[in-house]
Amino acid sequence: MVIGEALAVASGGALGCLFRYGMEFMPGLSAKPLPVITSNIVGCLLIGVLSAIFERYEVSAVVSRFFITGLLGGFTTFSAFSLHPVTLMRGGEWLEAVGYVSISVIGGLAACALAMFATERIIN
Repeated sequence: MVIGEALAVASGGALGCLFRYGMEFMPGLSAKPLPVITSNIVGCLLIGVLSAIFERYEVSAVVSRFFITGLLGGFTTFSAFSLHPVTLMRGGEWLEAVGYVSISVIGGLAACALAMFATERIIN
């Protein structure tokens, strides 16, 4: 592992975590689990855009590690994503748990694919 890449991941991750934390204070997103769902879908959208741009323009590993692994890795919340539906299920809220997982997975995949294809069309 290259020191510069490790520092890029660490600094990007710190910023991503702060941005994710800030999602809890955004108007309309304070009710759980909306901040987690939103950060996951927005993160998937951004990773689609950035991966298309980074592949097209062959950005350095340090830049890629900062944004993809660090910033967006810290911003998205898969561990929290896993905890919320389990908590809902334990409370007997099975329908909410299934809805949460479905919206997050389908929304995230759709956001990533849409962003990647749209960005490729724009930059080509």
